Amino acid sequence: MKSNVYMRKFANAFVMIAMMSASSLAIAQSSTDENGEAVVVEALSEIGIATGLRLYDRDKADTCVPGALQIRANIHNVVPGGILKLELFGERDFLKKKGKLRRIRVPAEAGPQLVCINLPRPGEYAVVTYHDKNGDRRLKKAWNFKPKEPYGLSNNPDIASLRLPKFSETGFEVPMAGADIDIHLVDLS
Repeated sequence: MKSNVYMRKFANAFVMIAMMSASSLAIAQSSTDENGEAVVVEALSEIGIATGLRLYDRDKADTCVPGALQIRANIHNVVPGGILKLELFGERDFLKKKGKLRRIRVPAEAGPQLVCINLPRPGEYAVVTYHDKNGDRRLKKAWNFKPKEPYGLSNNPDIASLRLPKFSETGFEVPMAGADIDIHLVDLS
């Protein structure tokens, strides 16, 4: 009989600890702006919590399915640590913020890394990627705007001069069965 009482007390204590840690997690994810008003901060994804990186559910890559309408990008020259970011563009407003169709951020792993992006319809697309080595969610650039972190583009164009790539150099056709592409990261630093 006494053991049941102790088990109940233990269970109640466990529930109280879980409730306190959940509320402290919610408090940790809220902050205030410069006017002192409460601002809700987006919760980290499970992967973000596990890796200690600022990754959110909206950043997740899609599950790779051979033959599905998706881009299966195999990213080469990746080293572990930081975030691997991929952005999907169509021809319209290529490389502009408003032209971005999708953004994916995943933890960077050693070796070739497969990242998949589901598509709404077949068509011509381009993928731009970079390895955010320190995980601050920003591409480091030199004074002349050259990337200081490894980056890559679909079709791996060789851009010799200091200019942005053209969609005609990076775009590729994606049929109903999807497309498998290879992107080789280039480190100019």
